[in-house]
Amino acid sequence: MRKSKIKFIILSFFFTLIYSCTEKFYPEIDTDVSILVVDGRITNESGPYEVRLFRTVDLISVDTLNPETGAKIILNDDIGNSELFQEIRPGVYQTVYNIIKGEVGQTYWIEIETTEGEMYESTPEKMPPPFEIESIYGKEEEVIINASEKQNAVKIYFDAKANNTDANYIRWEYRESYEWRSPENSNSEKITENPSKVCYPVTSFPVVNIYDASNLSSKFISQQSTSTIYTNEVKLLYNYLIDITLLSTTQTNYEFWEKTKSVNFSEGALYDITPANIEGNVSGCDEECKAIGYFEVSSVSRTTKFFHENDFTLEFANYPKECETIEFRMYPPNPAKFHILRTKIVDGVSVFIARRNECYECNIVHPVNKPSFWP
Repeated sequence: MRKSKIKFIILSFFFTLIYSCTEKFYPEIDTDVSILVVDGRITNESGPYEVRLFRTVDLISVDTLNPETGAKIILNDDIGNSELFQEIRPGVYQTVYNIIKGEVGQTYWIEIETTEGEMYESTPEKMPPPFEIESIYGKEEEVIINASEKQNAVKIYFDAKANNTDANYIRWEYRESYEWRSPENSNSEKITENPSKVCYPVTSFPVVNIYDASNLSSKFISQQSTSTIYTNEVKLLYNYLIDITLLSTTQTNYEFWEKTKSVNFSEGALYDITPANIEGNVSGCDEECKAIGYFEVSSVSRTTKFFHENDFTLEFANYPKECETIEFRMYPPNPAKFHILRTKIVDGVSVFIARRNECYECNIVHPVNKPSFWP
């Protein structure tokens, strides 16, 4: 974990709009100062829109954030509308009455007042026109795992375009789900109260994916990477679903994510910690009000697509690696996690042959209901 003056955890994605303070203040951060972290977004989709407020803590002492409760947050647009956010759980605020709906070409911003009377605002940003996803497809490739290992895999890509030259900056998020059928259905023992044989694991990939299309005369981008499915995985055995959200963002928001990625993600790793000196678009109205983070204004395009192993020539595993048997010596494994198949004695020592319980009843670790983005 990197050391910096103070760091904060980014817990979701961001939003942006207009301002009322006469002068913005971007602070130098001291390690013993707790500052406000703002994380929110408005899009051209219907609300509710969400803002999260937290206070940083010195990671030398604690690796967490404290929710900022009881704040007053107002969403504004450039045609005179305003809407109050309501706190739905500690530090998380949402619009309720749908007074404002994000529209391309309009400008939005938020104003924040804490219970201590501190005032903050985001810089106004105009919602850019969207990019639309044209196609999602998989390509068979040899992927480098490390210096001594390569593996065959399918990498999922997408192509996208915009019909408006004002669409210049892109960020995308993606998640996957697939049908998991418990591979061991022959056991007659009851492992859980509600045994289930079919589940739907969901994985989100919170990496920073951005693209600068400002220099393109034709706003078309191709072969942008999302998930990777390795041949030793069973994700394609039944139904595999990829869900991609493409956000058309402002230049300022793109630069924010570019800096964040350059600091933390030189290897494309999971983003979770960001140095406080990366400037966002939220500022305090005086020197004592210190804030970091972003309120993002973006237009959105969402697309899903199913894949199956029959779509490719590669051969994929038909049995999950995590369900292979495991040996435990001397002491039996935790029955809450493992199902004992048999016991044997080796050199006078008891050896327990076991398999993970989720291989019999997948609901132990996976949801039994299809996720909301499953068609």
